[in-house]
Amino acid sequence: MIKRLFVICLLLITAAVFAQEKNSFAVSGDLTTIYTMGNASEEDQAIGSGKGNGAYEEQRNGFYTNANILVWYKPVEFLEGYVKLASTHRPGSLYVPLQLEYYGQSDFSLTLDTVYGKAGIFKALNLDIPVDLNLKMGKFKNEVSYFGKVSRYETESVLYMLKTANTYNYEIEAAYNNIINDKPFRITGAFSTNYRFDEATPRLYDVDGSVSDHGGPVVSEYAPQLYASLKLQNFAAGPGNLQGGVIYALNGADIYSGNSAGADLRYTLNLNDTFSIPIGLGIGYYEKNIDVLSGTASAASDRRTTDFRDTFAIGFGAGARYKADSLAIDGNLGFSSYSIKHIYREPLAILSASLDVQLTFLDCYILGGGLILGSLGEAEWKTKEGVNEKTNGGKIFEHTFSPAENIGYEVYAGLKLYNNCRFIIGFNQNKGIAMNYSLESKGEGQIKYRQLGTDNTDEKYEASGLYLKFALYW
Repeated sequence: MIKRLFVICLLLITAAVFAQEKNSFAVSGDLTTIYTMGNASEEDQAIGSGKGNGAYEEQRNGFYTNANILVWYKPVEFLEGYVKLASTHRPGSLYVPLQLEYYGQSDFSLTLDTVYGKAGIFKALNLDIPVDLNLKMGKFKNEVSYFGKVSRYETESVLYMLKTANTYNYEIEAAYNNIINDKPFRITGAFSTNYRFDEATPRLYDVDGSVSDHGGPVVSEYAPQLYASLKLQNFAAGPGNLQGGVIYALNGADIYSGNSAGADLRYTLNLNDTFSIPIGLGIGYYEKNIDVLSGTASAASDRRTTDFRDTFAIGFGAGARYKADSLAIDGNLGFSSYSIKHIYREPLAILSASLDVQLTFLDCYILGGGLILGSLGEAEWKTKEGVNEKTNGGKIFEHTFSPAENIGYEVYAGLKLYNNCRFIIGFNQNKGIAMNYSLESKGEGQIKYRQLGTDNTDEKYEASGLYLKFALYW
């Protein structure tokens, strides 16, 4: 595998040497390392055996490193190539429905994350029209543009599961470019599908009420994966700028998930050269087999999400941006509301909110923090009445999401050393649903503990500790 990656990079660099256009080749990347010193008690908060990687029993402290190398080249005006290599080390983490996304343990494995070629058909034909038609093929994923994202906690990003698998896909894109009042804007429509067309993902037994076979793959039956989007970018509207999009996915998120759709919008009000107010809105619908709050969609036996049904979500974010010569202030509010249905459990309604603030002095010194409320009030999730042991695996489930058990906070300070190089020291404590969010820390790189005063049957967890972070972008 390493040899193949080396050959690919060598070919790309060779192609760039012969490129005739200026600025036709670029290499960039990033490196992020985090070391977290956990502060949980071994006697009171260690997670029992069998809960997976990232639990206290594996190691007390968390080590996380992620490195990416991106190579972009454009030998002629209408051809473009892109390669991304990624390497990650992390302890991994267990999967808890609605509380924590599963991350497998990784020890600096090098992967070919993305590689694709893109051709501009109309440009190749020298057609002088304001429309671009692009064909794209390779290993990549499609996802929303996150227009509605405003806060650094991303509480309002309710559409992030509207995506395709990062696998071999085809895409056709049409883009219209124009200018209104001397300001350019762009409208883009795109459609993509998996290289296997109608066999992109295994079909699952998912008839509500099915007992033994529910959630398992149907032998020799598969389903397609489709993704379509329509986006408006950089549209001048009054004293601000408007961006938005509508998205549809069939069996997205790499699972037999049925129909998903959403829309997000962002308007940035520019009051003057130093002060702006961004406002974001997102609305999403997911048909089945996606645990939206944990970010997980899987049929694997240790993190099964196939019992989830209709999820409606709405997110709202608003911020304030101020930047002068010696001071920059970035403050945000985020809000989300989820209505989740489940085959064996009663419907669940969850409201979440967040606040984050970051100050930068002299373009060098950084000070920030935030608060995430995973649940604004008590929400009870339990087995439906009339569901017997035969249809529920012999288990009666009951869990209450309370504010105190689903709260998180983070404080940090640091230095902006050079351009995009930063060193941060901070502390975070995230419980329950709040474990899905972070500012400078990384939940996937931290060890997980039981919340103090609970036992292993409660499935109430937290991640916390003093962390050191180094981030470099080039």
